[in-house]
Amino acid sequence: MAIIQTMTRRGLAFLLALALAAPDAGAVAFNDVLPGARAMGMGTAYSAIADDAFGLFYNPAGTANTPYVQGAGTVGRMLSPKGVLSFATGAYLRPYEPINTATIGAAYHLERQRNGGDIDSLLFNFAQEYKVRAVPLSKPLKVGANVKIVNSDSGAGGKSKFGLGFDAGVIARSNMGLSAGLVFSDFVTALAYPRPGITLATAYTWERRFTIAGDFRVRGGLAEFYPGVEASFQQGLLRLRAGKGLTLDGVNTLSFGLGLNFSPMILDIAMSLPSGGLNRSGGGYQASFSYRFGAPSFTGQFVGRAAAEAETLRSDLSNLEQKQKTMSQQAGTAESNKSAAESQLRVLEKRVAEAQDEYRALLKRNDELEYRAAEKAAGLMGRPKPVEVKVRARPAPPAWPKRHVVKAGDTLRTMAKEYYGDPNQWEKIYDANREKVERGLPSEGASLLIPAPTP
Repeated sequence: MAIIQTMTRRGLAFLLALALAAPDAGAVAFNDVLPGARAMGMGTAYSAIADDAFGLFYNPAGTANTPYVQGAGTVGRMLSPKGVLSFATGAYLRPYEPINTATIGAAYHLERQRNGGDIDSLLFNFAQEYKVRAVPLSKPLKVGANVKIVNSDSGAGGKSKFGLGFDAGVIARSNMGLSAGLVFSDFVTALAYPRPGITLATAYTWERRFTIAGDFRVRGGLAEFYPGVEASFQQGLLRLRAGKGLTLDGVNTLSFGLGLNFSPMILDIAMSLPSGGLNRSGGGYQASFSYRFGAPSFTGQFVGRAAAEAETLRSDLSNLEQKQKTMSQQAGTAESNKSAAESQLRVLEKRVAEAQDEYRALLKRNDELEYRAAEKAAGLMGRPKPVEVKVRARPAPPAWPKRHVVKAGDTLRTMAKEYYGDPNQWEKIYDANREKVERGLPSEGASLLIPAPTP
């Protein structure tokens, strides 16, 4: 894709450079006039597009893969210092069923110029889309050719002559709206007119709304560049065009055009005006029509496009709702996992506290055992056994520290009153159990250490 885009941009720059450098080696004559009001409105910058029934006159490859049977006709008139030039054309295209992407067609074109000359051309066209595996194109190439029979009269007192000739062309396209064309035209035997020519063309279409195109033509020693633009409005119902018109017999012109898509009928009109002033003998006008058999009506296309867009919006909305539902479920699952994790954390904290209490109790028990063992080893070994004197047993003092399992409603003050008889000694219990007291209250179910009271 990047390669095609770069090549097309370089080709357009090359065409511009050639146009600036090309000398005025003559002027367009009657036999260089081509039919089609759409092409005329774009200043005949049409060889990289050429997608209607008159396109086979500009680039025989443009008609490839035409989806409908088409019939078209055009009439026009142009002025020049030599005299009035009138022309008319009829064209017919249809898909070629044996080959899926091929199109065949025929066209008849006639011109009559007062004090100029006459020409009649009968064309037979074949065009096809062709996928070239060795070339990295996003779309197939369009290739095509015309076989033509030409009757030409130069108007210089000579006789009319018949000739057999051909045209050939190719169009390369990309998904970016870029296209480029190459055309070899009017290679006719036994005739001095029309003159053979070579055309390099490029076009760029932005979002199917705006097209800019350019044709660089070299014909009979004359090199000229034809730029043109086309803008589409109201879903393609209306199209406006402008470009540099033909320099017929040395008179420079500017062209303008209008197209109306009343599918399956399409109407186009175009006119050109002398750029050097309206008082000059130059310019012209042309009107074309085409009918596409089996094509949907414009209103049907509009409704269909609107329905397709509405269906796309509904699909997007459904996808968003599904994503929202999935995210809500994921949020609920995350909340449940958070609650479970917090519960597990509380259980682990309780187990850690109990283990710490057991560890402290074991340490205390170990200290007591070590003390008794050391006392016995130091004071009792080697001494005579004392005479056993029976003394009345005294009541054992209460064992400290004590353990208390917190119940519902227990506070540090109630526990101080229970064990010490004085609720004001609650701080002793708090200091011994800080990790089990939250916001001044002992945790329910926690096992608290009750230290000995102050003597």
